[in-house]
Amino acid sequence: MTSARRTSTRFAAAAVAVAGGVLAMAPATAQAAPALAPPSVPAEIAVPDGNHVTSRYDAIGFQVYECGTAGTWTLHAPKAWLSGNGDTAVHFGGVDANLPAGPYWQSNKDHSRVHGGGAVSTASRDGAVPLLRLSALDTSGTGVFADVTFVHRLNTIGGVAPAGTCDPANKAFKNVFYSATYFFYKAN
Repeated sequence: MTSARRTSTRFAAAAVAVAGGVLAMAPATAQAAPALAPPSVPAEIAVPDGNHVTSRYDAIGFQVYECGTAGTWTLHAPKAWLSGNGDTAVHFGGVDANLPAGPYWQSNKDHSRVHGGGAVSTASRDGAVPLLRLSALDTSGTGVFADVTFVHRLNTIGGVAPAGTCDPANKAFKNVFYSATYFFYKAN
């Protein structure tokens, strides 16, 4: 019985010591996170000076293509899920949400949103959608996507339009898997 009490007392003392150590470290972890370094990008899609990276999200999802009137596959809208910064977000096309045309990103945590446009692209690896720099056309909310000025789509894999022709009478859609990393910028 005495041995069990000693073990219990030692265990409690160790737990208090560990908790004390964790609490002692708390102020250090509560400090602001370091700024994100800007990614290396080709010159044609570089973000202008006076902007800095505020968030980075990894995305997986689909580039949704529809059969156009000419019998070729054209981009309808993106549909992706993003994670990063202790947040998740969605990436979608305005055409699917009764919003003006173009891509949107919306935080699931704070519901802020950015609408992109004016895409400037450069080639990515074979079989992948291009790398992009988009300008923010408008933003809403007060969270992570509020006041965003530019968006980069980098590290793309997949997402290229289906090969071949299609029958416009079918009004068909095809989901093509892709992944990418998105960087969001705000003015300094």
